[in-house]
Amino acid sequence: MPSNSSSGEVRFARTRRLWSALHDFFKSPRNGALAIVGVAVVLGVSFIAAEELNIRGNSTRFCISCHSMGAYVYEEFKTSKHYTNASGVRPECGQCHVSKRFWPAVWDHMRGTHDLVAEYSHDWTRPEVFEARRTKMAEKARLKMLDEDSHTCRECHKMEAIVPTRKRGERAHEDAKQKGKTNCIACHYNLVHKEAPLTPGFSEAIKAVAGSQ
Repeated sequence: MPSNSSSGEVRFARTRRLWSALHDFFKSPRNGALAIVGVAVVLGVSFIAAEELNIRGNSTRFCISCHSMGAYVYEEFKTSKHYTNASGVRPECGQCHVSKRFWPAVWDHMRGTHDLVAEYSHDWTRPEVFEARRTKMAEKARLKMLDEDSHTCRECHKMEAIVPTRKRGERAHEDAKQKGKTNCIACHYNLVHKEAPLTPGFSEAIKAVAGSQ
């Protein structure tokens, strides 16, 4: 077996040869220009491909391709005012659950692989299995939206344009505007999907947010 010193010398020699080859290559202005153009093309194509995947990954059609999303979550969505309303506006799944900005959206999709793993590790064809995990999944979604100051909600809903139909809602919204509260999910956590009970973790998080405002 070669000694550590001889192995180090071999690696050093390889590094020197590589550096020398790169130096010789970039001595030519033409090669440098071609390299820059090549890198720009690769980055551009990669960005376009990532953006296209992001758009497709945000679509309702993509989301409901998983059994649990199509059989349970989407059916609940269809009975909500977010699906049918006077304005005719119907959001895609990603508009509520994925950031609008590119890199945060990429991160959201990476985090979403956990849901993909769950889809193949649980028998979601049995409603009782899904219901047993509903509260935990709801808490995860709520905490994410709370942590992000409900920014996906506020992409569509403008506080100054909302006209509550009940006195309680009027008072709550007026108080929110006066105090600069913007975290919609702190109050509206059972709007679109089947109701899930509040968890201690989410309740404490709401209090922490209220205390910081």
